[in-house]
Amino acid sequence: MAVREDEQDDERVGTDRWRAATVGRVSGPYDLAVVGLGPVGAAALRHAARRGVRAVGVGPGEPADLASHRGAFASHYDSGRITRHLDRRFVWAELARRAIAEYPVIEAGGEPFHRPVGAIYAVDDATAAAELREVAHRLAPAGVRWRETVGSPDERIGLHPDATVFVEGPPAGHVDPRRLVRAQLTAARSLGAQAIDAEVEGLERLERRGRSWSLRLRDGGEVEAALVLIATGPHADEIAGVARHPTVEVVAETVVVAALDTDECRRLDGLPSVIAPTDHPVYDGCYLVPPTQYPDGTTCIKLGAEPRRTRVLATAADRRAWMRGDDHTAELPGLLEVLHALVPGLRPARAGTKPCLIATTRSGLPVIDHVDDGVVTVAGCNGYAAKSSDALGALGVSLALEGRWTDAVLDGESFRLGAG
Repeated sequence: MAVREDEQDDERVGTDRWRAATVGRVSGPYDLAVVGLGPVGAAALRHAARRGVRAVGVGPGEPADLASHRGAFASHYDSGRITRHLDRRFVWAELARRAIAEYPVIEAGGEPFHRPVGAIYAVDDATAAAELREVAHRLAPAGVRWRETVGSPDERIGLHPDATVFVEGPPAGHVDPRRLVRAQLTAARSLGAQAIDAEVEGLERLERRGRSWSLRLRDGGEVEAALVLIATGPHADEIAGVARHPTVEVVAETVVVAALDTDECRRLDGLPSVIAPTDHPVYDGCYLVPPTQYPDGTTCIKLGAEPRRTRVLATAADRRAWMRGDDHTAELPGLLEVLHALVPGLRPARAGTKPCLIATTRSGLPVIDHVDDGVVTVAGCNGYAAKSSDALGALGVSLALEGRWTDAVLDGESFRLGAG
């Protein structure tokens, strides 16, 4: 079971006022251009600015209406994603450790996004438990707090009585990805970076400028930069003009978001984030984001579950059709069954589904590699990017600026194109 925690919904925050429109036809030249301003791209822009380079980020804001949107879709249109250190793979745990350590720095600009309510990670087989235990011990010197128990440590959470449960204390919990992106971009701009509200269609090499690059924008503008970092989530293989594309498989997933009344909010106050196996014919595992406030003022609890049979979205048209359509609504009954089993006695005021896009790789790890001379991609985050996005952006920027892998802990071969 590999429960993913990245997904999308269409709750609108409002106009992205921290973005600037392109001025004239050509903008730049810059030292580094970041394509895509979701969690990873926004993090990359901040890290580039911290290193003193002239950096620009280019990415479209959140669409007001998914059904009528004709461009790319980002991965952060939501208010709650689980954050935690513990994972069955040390690479993901280390990425989370680095990112979580930066949360206070990112929030210092006045945009809080982190809710440290703790997290529960339940497994139902000995191998998974052993892997989690090993990673937990490796993280202990970094101050990660956890304990192991059997069965549910919270009577409001319905787990199998024999499940092995790892309980991680704060700073585990959940983050608001919209606020995280805004906080990263606010910090990046304070350090001198620029953000342009536009969609990049492709790249073109500019030999006349010493092998720099022109970013062709959907609105007809251009941005010039010596180096490029592509962080476009489920659209990573759609950027034209580069020598290679990462091998990612984009799959459709659905989440259920349930609004709660005052009494349910009071009953579930302090609930931790949850990852757990499921005993359901359609879904293999699930995760729960505890009650959190959405932009419309409602407090909602959210559940995502990984289907046992995946629906692959092989083309750009497939991905856009899924996000604009309403096929996801057919999953509401099944997802509500999983939700009610995990939170017994839940009384939602109303519930609905949202469509999701997950970019997966064969290795289960992200691709962080060159796709052309001076062009790096960060892609295929397998549904785990939100909590670790700051670390992923930092690694991408380091590779782009240094030209080679320099991290002393994580092996660059694990992130190469075609790894796994």
